[in-house]
Amino acid sequence: MSSIEEFKELDDFLHDLPYTWGIPGVAVVVLKDKKVIYSKAFGYRDVANKLEMTTKTIQPIASCTKAFTTAAIAMLVEEGKLEWDKPIRKYVPEFELNDSVVSNRITLEDMLSHRTGLPRHDFVWMNTNFTYNQVLERLPFLEPSKDLRTTFQYNNLMFMAASMVIKKISGVSYNEFVENRIFKPLSMENSNFSITEMQKAADFAYPYKEKDGETVLCDFVDNDVASGAGCINSSIEDMGKWLQFHLNTGKVGEEQLVSPDNIKRTHKPLIITALGSGLDMWIPDQKWIKLQTYALGWAGEIYRGYRTVGHGGGIDGSSSLMTFIPDEDIGVGVIVNKTGSMVPTMVTYHILDRLLELENVDWNGLLKPIEEQVKKIDRETGSKSQELRVLKTKPTFEFHEYTGKYHHPGYGELKINLEGEELTISFGEATYPLTHYHFDTFQFDYKRFDLKDLLTFQLDSNGEVDCFTIKLESLVPPVKFTRLPDEHFKDKEFLNKLVGKYNLASIEIVIAFKSGDKLTIAFPNQPAVELVPVKGMRFKIKGSEATALTFKETETGDIDEFLFVQLGTVISAKRIKE
Repeated sequence: MSSIEEFKELDDFLHDLPYTWGIPGVAVVVLKDKKVIYSKAFGYRDVANKLEMTTKTIQPIASCTKAFTTAAIAMLVEEGKLEWDKPIRKYVPEFELNDSVVSNRITLEDMLSHRTGLPRHDFVWMNTNFTYNQVLERLPFLEPSKDLRTTFQYNNLMFMAASMVIKKISGVSYNEFVENRIFKPLSMENSNFSITEMQKAADFAYPYKEKDGETVLCDFVDNDVASGAGCINSSIEDMGKWLQFHLNTGKVGEEQLVSPDNIKRTHKPLIITALGSGLDMWIPDQKWIKLQTYALGWAGEIYRGYRTVGHGGGIDGSSSLMTFIPDEDIGVGVIVNKTGSMVPTMVTYHILDRLLELENVDWNGLLKPIEEQVKKIDRETGSKSQELRVLKTKPTFEFHEYTGKYHHPGYGELKINLEGEELTISFGEATYPLTHYHFDTFQFDYKRFDLKDLLTFQLDSNGEVDCFTIKLESLVPPVKFTRLPDEHFKDKEFLNKLVGKYNLASIEIVIAFKSGDKLTIAFPNQPAVELVPVKGMRFKIKGSEATALTFKETETGDIDEFLFVQLGTVISAKRIKE
């Protein structure tokens, strides 16, 4: 592909895409013989104001960020500060996963090729109160689903952890390292790490998504927190420079930023993800795409006999794909400002066929019906889920009994609220509806992704709501969020009312402060044991789910007794007046 006629054919093909695929705009770059031979944009970056997309339009590239992370790691390996295949604990002793054996063995290659045994657990970092430097604190509490190095399981958290490794080893933040060591040498002047900063640029794209068959504007998503995994925003012009850097095996002009061996190592497959392709379920007899793999921040496949290296990126309002064939010195980059679009894949294959002078495949005709079928499935999911409800059921309690804060050490804190007559759930600053489904199960309407999931409240033996479970990660059992004590349990004045001596079946029992806002209970000749707040006036004895205390308040607000419950026995303990 090099003639004027071929460029005109590509112009005509791309020009029609906003109309035929319902996308606002598309930007494309093509490289041949390691040089950019084509860079153009079509459609709009801002539909309402008819602002055209350009090759300098900045938009999120989402997971295409991952290759920048592995290039940064390669530079530190080059300097002798890291090693690809040594346990990460050699450099970050505090790194820990759920399994101590895996924690001691896991390497950078494992983390960056998605073979740690840990599935996505993306809701950990999608909480708007999460900060990326919390990732090392959360990892030990996330359940794995496979053993180390046995299975490909895409995981953004590992790349976020890698950004923390870069910061610890280099002494500067991930953003600063990539800015100074990659963006500046490559003259990537329209690239940054912040959605807020992106919107200050003169030329940036607005995000769009499909809703009820229409392409509509959607919210910008602050993905800055996904440091190392999906935080970069860029233009197709800059991504052309990035692809050229890889085709030149780490060289920019006369400067070798990283050795060919180390940059090639990021392209080298480490794990097989599929013997065929994701297209096999739609086109069972397809023979174009085989042996899909994952390297270090790059995916790979055999496309019509050629080894390709590439990576896609998807986030609210943006779909991207960067691909190159190192043995042929060609590359293609595509960005579309719409959620979940197959246009980058379709355009990439269309152009590769021409660059490689292969018999044309009608990728437009093959992939358009698949995208329409996916949209149809999404539209029908909501109504189909209602068919599984058990009808004519009701919750155990009034809605206000379910409200409160709930916590999981890996996923953080969620809050169940009562707004008017309906329940809602809050992830940080974002709040979504909870609709009664059946019994004590509610449907969680995660509007950002038009996703509906089921959340089930559970009761303890005292008839109190003490937790809920929700299937936030499909490859492990439902995640359990335990109810946090009411706020008044932190009130020293309230707790002080409970302190004193009580007569329990002629045995003197002492309730006292341990430290701060913690109470203890002491039996004669036994060490004091901490009391764990539950709800209202109820406590549990730490380490015993079978023993509970419920204090009773008089009309004047004094505490004159508590009920001691153990293995079904209930005894009144009266306060001893002094």
